[in-house]
Amino acid sequence: MYDAYVRRLAGRLPSSCIWYLDDEWTEEDGGELRLHERANPSVARVGSREQDLQLGWLKATDTEGEQPVFLDPLRPGPENENCMLYTFDGNGVKRDLSSKPFANIALHLGGGDGIARKIMVEDKADAQRFHLIDAPKSLVATLVTPPSKPAGEDGGEMIRDVAPRAGTLVLFDSVSVPHEVIAT
Repeated sequence: MYDAYVRRLAGRLPSSCIWYLDDEWTEEDGGELRLHERANPSVARVGSREQDLQLGWLKATDTEGEQPVFLDPLRPGPENENCMLYTFDGNGVKRDLSSKPFANIALHLGGGDGIARKIMVEDKADAQRFHLIDAPKSLVATLVTPPSKPAGEDGGEMIRDVAPRAGTLVLFDSVSVPHEVIAT
């Protein structure tokens, strides 16, 4: 049953389309869309690959470009240990980020990049570059995590605010681009 749910969820289209129609909007109304885009272009296609959704990034270095990281939730392994992260390099070569699947429950732990690096990524160089697109939130993480900076937790993001002015059409990949609506 879980496998069927994961396949249905992962098969969804990750695009969002927003068309603003209110020609009386003012800044005091709030409601701007904030997109947290990556500062560097990706070396490979982002969003999803068949049933696998993008979960994070390997941040660009001086020698390697920004690489999307995908979650394969159906790898063969012990019961409830079927998750594997993988990436593609600029030549399209697929590479796993660990030698064996990890427990499904790890995806629900709060703690952000630090916890994910320890549980899901084996190579130290990859772990230093790894960044979750949107880390799971927990009460503890909310209390101890400082507010996000304009460049994001890993320093590899840039913020784009889109005002909801009439006639504005926004189309973006809602899986690979974290987003939020700014309050008044």
